[in-house]
Amino acid sequence: MKFISQSETQKFEPYSFSFSQTKVVGSPKNALAGFAKVLVNGRVVGVDNSKSFQERMIGDCSTSNSSPQISSKNNNLALLESVSANLDAGMRLLDQQELSLAKIGGKLSEIALALNQARESVEKQPESQERFIQAREDLRKLSRSTFDHTVLFSNSPSKPIVVAVPSLGTWEGLTIDRCDLSSPGFSSIEMGKVVPFAAGLLLDPQSISLSFEEWRRLCVQNRLQWSLLSGRLFEVTHSLIDRALAGDWSAPSFPEHNSDGPLRRPHRNN
Repeated sequence: MKFISQSETQKFEPYSFSFSQTKVVGSPKNALAGFAKVLVNGRVVGVDNSKSFQERMIGDCSTSNSSPQISSKNNNLALLESVSANLDAGMRLLDQQELSLAKIGGKLSEIALALNQARESVEKQPESQERFIQAREDLRKLSRSTFDHTVLFSNSPSKPIVVAVPSLGTWEGLTIDRCDLSSPGFSSIEMGKVVPFAAGLLLDPQSISLSFEEWRRLCVQNRLQWSLLSGRLFEVTHSLIDRALAGDWSAPSFPEHNSDGPLRRPHRNN
């Protein structure tokens, strides 16, 4: 990557890919403790500590019945159905993230083509730079992709979205991480150019290759998270609900309020 002159650099103001930045004050570990959003009633919402654990982490799924035994059975079923709805919403969020990542991969290919075209022919350099600028602008728009009013990408380490699920007699949190676009390859594209006469840092094939590697890692991360939620959804819908129907499953006790979040260890089994 080649730096332009200082006078040109002063005219260039880099544009951040994502508006979902996390400002880390003090220790990064403490700043990212807990989590900011949860999946409740099939929606992505902020944590409301004024509500009970069930209402703020799973949803309002209580039922009433004249018979205590039947009421308990129905409550367990309603609870598991709410967990299933939350897991399904998490998978749909990751599906939307995967779709955006696929489009980002296409834009990276357009940028690579623009760079190759600029390096092959001086006459085509103006056209190549215009093509690069358009693809970069499309990348910026894709970095603002949302699901249920929640951004799917970040420009720094960010707190996860959490799904509460029953596991071995307790509640644990499965996390959904936003894709972090603050990596070196994406940052070089954000401040880059494909021709010497434009403002920015002159890109080279190695910069584009690095951005593709980072993009592939994000795709793998997305698929691993989707598989995790898919496995838990299968367990809930094909095992726990059958046990609840037979009266052989009871919901784990709900944990007490915790200052770091409704669940103490949301990353425990991820």
